[in-house]
Amino acid sequence: MDECCCYVGLAIVEDEKELVNVLLKLFEKYGISVCFIAYDGRDALLNFTRCDPKPHIVLMDYRLPTMNGIEVMKEILKVDPFTKIIFLSADDTIRTEAIDSGATAFLQKPASLKEISDEIKKVLKRFPYIKVFKPL
Repeated sequence: MDECCCYVGLAIVEDEKELVNVLLKLFEKYGISVCFIAYDGRDALLNFTRCDPKPHIVLMDYRLPTMNGIEVMKEILKVDPFTKIIFLSADDTIRTEAIDSGATAFLQKPASLKEISDEIKKVLKRFPYIKVFKPL
């Protein structure tokens, strides 16, 4: 019998379009599928609920139009408590609140691509059934 595995999918919830473009290039390089991109909180929730399969990891900004990242994260975790949320925010004052509310990790902007990929690697190591197409 073949061992079951699923390939990692990510979602990007970020209102800085230039950063989104850089992240897309990084994930394309590693063959990581981007399930959806949302530029504001309400779109993130709408996309998350419609997405099938759900992304394994969501890269989440804090300051978003319509809802902040912590509000969005709480709603996402109600839908799927196994989703891993990595916060990317310039606002370091919300680090503790983000972690206490369910974030897997918090990276302060500006975070390097290495820091982001290293954090994704840490999450993936905890869930060996999730595979990437190319090594990170």
